Amino acid sequence: MWAPENLPIDQKAKSSLMTEVAQVPSSDQRDRGQVKLPALTGLRAVAALWVLALHFGEGVSATWPRAVRNVLSSGFIGVDLFFVLSGFILAWNYLREDGTLRVSRSEFWSARAARILPVYYISLGISLPMFLLMQFGDGVTPSALRGAIVTGLTSLTLTQSWVSPFSYLWNNPGWSLSVELFFYLAFPWLVVWITRWPAKLLRCVAGLYFVTIAAAYLFVALHSHPPTWKWEPAIDYCIWISWLGCNPLVHAHEFLMGIAACLWFRDEQRGSRPEWMRGPAAVSVAGFGLAVLAAFRGPIPFMPALAGIHSPLFALLIYGLAKQRGTLARILSTPMFVYLGDISYSLYLTHLSVWLYMEGFNREHFFLRQDSMLNFSLCLALSLVLAAALYKGIEEPYRRFLRGYFGNPARALSSKLRRQVA
Repeated sequence: MWAPENLPIDQKAKSSLMTEVAQVPSSDQRDRGQVKLPALTGLRAVAALWVLALHFGEGVSATWPRAVRNVLSSGFIGVDLFFVLSGFILAWNYLREDGTLRVSRSEFWSARAARILPVYYISLGISLPMFLLMQFGDGVTPSALRGAIVTGLTSLTLTQSWVSPFSYLWNNPGWSLSVELFFYLAFPWLVVWITRWPAKLLRCVAGLYFVTIAAAYLFVALHSHPPTWKWEPAIDYCIWISWLGCNPLVHAHEFLMGIAACLWFRDEQRGSRPEWMRGPAAVSVAGFGLAVLAAFRGPIPFMPALAGIHSPLFALLIYGLAKQRGTLARILSTPMFVYLGDISYSLYLTHLSVWLYMEGFNREHFFLRQDSMLNFSLCLALSLVLAAALYKGIEEPYRRFLRGYFGNPARALSSKLRRQVA
């Protein structure tokens, strides 16, 4: 069987192909989704640093005001911000004006794999010695060996978020990439559904959100539950907290909410929908609501917070910042925040490994107190340096490759022609 690219093309077909290539507009002209939204890149930095503050800040902030400590210990909901932001950005970058996917399904999945997998597997390699030490600290027992095999297989295949309690064992932050992978696999099929029934998207998102949060409150009523916004496996034996908190289906409403926010925003940009709220106003409402709920928490138990009860406020915040107006949008669009947003993926995946290695070193050599501000600052600096190195050495080369591959109109038309011939 011959390859389609080796089929002969007559001179007339070649001329037609070259004419079509010459008429292909630039990426910005072809799809509004290619317009940059730097404030959202800066927002990624905020989300990553919030998660980092959760892991680094507990001992440092022990004597700080309770409201501040509550905000720092709420850092796990920064992952929910990532999920909503992911839906928004994918819709912005990959959906045409008519709602169809800008690339083929295979091209989309290849792009996503090349974007997330290299750094993900490097982060697993960085954390491997620590994982083995914790897994076999009491010896190579049959139980420890079984746990290591299951954890290894699920982590390497990015399925750990479906299997509790193995979501956290090998490089804790990696569980959210397992959730993201599920979203990436589903996105092209969601696009088909959204294109056919666009009016149903908002109703579906609202219904899924209320069902998820209601189920989370029902869980609180029926099961033992942490009194604070924290789950300690050694204290809280209910593994359902881990399994439900990491399960992709529980977070599906967040991803869909991001897509809905993007489509609403694009309709406003096209003029087919009146502006619902000005950007600075949306940011102010969302920011105030998040600050109050994180600082004082009120009637929100741990499980509803873990299940994404804040996601409407995150969607509103993203919608407002996407308009690139207002003080916060200008701050997040500065080169410093944009760069931190660029390296935020590597920072998110590797910061906890830096902290744990530093903790082991401090215990062995009595170098620094783990709860000291100096240790916090050193771990932050090391995490940023490592993230910058991975971004420069791994992420940027792959990103340039992807831009060249998917931004080449001749390649795109040639690929289309080959599919038609095949």
